[in-house]
Amino acid sequence: MTDRTAKHIQLPGVRIGIDDNGAGPRPPDVTRAAGEPMLLVHGWLGSRASWTGQLPRLRAHRRVVSMDLRGHGASSAPATGSTGYSAGAMAADLAGVIGALDLAPAVVMGHSLGASAATHLALDRPDLVSALVLIDPDYGGDPAQGRTLEPIAALPDDRRIKDAVAEMFRNRIDAGTRSAALRAAHARDLDAVPPAVVAATLRAIIDAPGSIRFRDAAETVLPRRRQPVLSFHRTRERADWERGLTAHPASRAVAVPGCGHWIHQERPDLVMGETERWLDRIRP
Repeated sequence: MTDRTAKHIQLPGVRIGIDDNGAGPRPPDVTRAAGEPMLLVHGWLGSRASWTGQLPRLRAHRRVVSMDLRGHGASSAPATGSTGYSAGAMAADLAGVIGALDLAPAVVMGHSLGASAATHLALDRPDLVSALVLIDPDYGGDPAQGRTLEPIAALPDDRRIKDAVAEMFRNRIDAGTRSAALRAAHARDLDAVPPAVVAATLRAIIDAPGSIRFRDAAETVLPRRRQPVLSFHRTRERADWERGLTAHPASRAVAVPGCGHWIHQERPDLVMGETERWLDRIRP
């Protein structure tokens, strides 16, 4: 039996760091809540701390577990090469957490790479996922982006790869984040990730089997999701693109122009309000 007071869950080959408000005695409002449990999955080179601002509101009505992806935050970093750090491989860890904590079926909320892992989970284990809430998903990117990443992945050692990725984060990925405090928090999360994990995840993003990072592959895979999907995007173009790839009639794609990559941190009231109203509408 899993110890629900634990801050880690031991899965085959990896130890996953978690934060679980179902651990120990539950508050009465959580015990009475009709909402399904929720699993929160952060993005590439982040940690479960990226959800800190959302947890109190989400946990008012449901059990919510946040987790660290393998190699990130408080989770262990198995030496498995890039294959073990693909979004598809990480989906198996999501499945392990849901099973160990008896969360199924869960609403899975994922940011960036976490959205790709959640999508793979929804396809591979539809019995575990009742709905998806995806924030600025990293899937479906322009293939030209791959050509900018390949020279970084080809650098001769992991430390140089991490340094180049950190520079890319500062100058591109995190450049749209207006808050200096948030940018500093993102930099701390990235700094804590071992260089070998940075290199392995980068290589997996580019060419792991089953990767949906780029548009052609994503457009083949995303329509196979049968769960309702709520997604948040920085541009209307991306929201329109996602809208055309969701099979469930209750799915929604929301554009949040003028926002950086961490939409849930910059616009928490919008994201949480939309999420709560949408979950209320789709609840059986």
